[in-house]
Amino acid sequence: MTTVRVCIVITGLGIGGAEHALLKLLTALDRRRIEVSLIVLGRLDTLAPQYRAIGIEPIFIGFQAGRWPFTEIGRFIRTVRDLRPHLLQGWMYHGNLAASFLGARLGLPVCWSVRDTPDPAHGHSRFTRMTIALSRWYVGRVAKIFNVSARSAAYCCERLGWPAASTEVLPNGLDVRRFRPDDDARRRLRLELDMGENAPVVGMVARWSPVKNHRLFIEAAAVWRQVRPDARFVLVGKGLDAENAELAAWLDEYALRDAVHLLGARHDLECIYPAFDLLALTSKSEGFPNVLAEAMACGVPVVSTDVGDAVEIVGEGGRIVAATAGAFAEAFSALMSGPEYAAAADAARRRIVERYAIENVAERLAAQYEALLRAST
Repeated sequence: MTTVRVCIVITGLGIGGAEHALLKLLTALDRRRIEVSLIVLGRLDTLAPQYRAIGIEPIFIGFQAGRWPFTEIGRFIRTVRDLRPHLLQGWMYHGNLAASFLGARLGLPVCWSVRDTPDPAHGHSRFTRMTIALSRWYVGRVAKIFNVSARSAAYCCERLGWPAASTEVLPNGLDVRRFRPDDDARRRLRLELDMGENAPVVGMVARWSPVKNHRLFIEAAAVWRQVRPDARFVLVGKGLDAENAELAAWLDEYALRDAVHLLGARHDLECIYPAFDLLALTSKSEGFPNVLAEAMACGVPVVSTDVGDAVEIVGEGGRIVAATAGAFAEAFSALMSGPEYAAAADAARRRIVERYAIENVAERLAAQYEALLRAST
């Protein structure tokens, strides 16, 4: 079998879910079968050391906002020609569009990767919405569209007119050896935050953004505290810290200052999740909510709104509820009731190991690339 040379095109290497998902996928990919090169259109390089650590040297083209990119476009074309890939893989909307532009120019097959559901609730920027709209000019010649969730795939086919025959659901994979139940981690974080071993703890891991709907989480916490005055809550993610004035005002409004711990951005989530009894996801829109799978792999049941592929992920490992504070609080109480909790915790871990282990997802992607190479030769 010929090794497939794949050139991945991404906008930047910032700290985001899609960038981390790509890193995990490439770490698990069999590089004897798939030879990977990585082109970064912009200059954001936060995760570059992690990519280098797995043997992939990012090539930065240097596009900058607010200036005409004539020089950068030429560098982009020359770089891909020199790499001589069999196919181009866009990663997220801007990478998809850039890969399609170049694929049409050089006669190369192109794959897209869609990492969310591009519906109005997601709140994409005007520039991203324009990018998605412009992509329609290329969608007819895309070899394969990898959607991160079944809901995203259905939306793109039904609402955007993208071809179902070219669409494949490829969920985010998870390192189930990294994310696992860990009693020592549970004790350490609870001791650090002075929460006590037996206090019910509900966590939420999500960057500060309107689409994540932290207001609903705070409202649900306030409702549940009326039932469980000993309950504690942990918020993790960029912008979830003491500098967030709007969040601080909400905590004061609901008298939750002493009950909510703000940890900000963390890169050791495998040490955070095990300290939770439950994880909540209050988002208005998602593609494949990584945090559900990560928490469940750690044996933590989840309560989520019906967004993205949450229903497919959760199964018997938690509850899908309406986007109301009462519904969340009721689910917290139900899940924390004795026998149901143990069953949900066991089901959560088992479901993620069986369905979303990163090795299985990487194998599926490698097989798709090999099939595309066979079809194009």
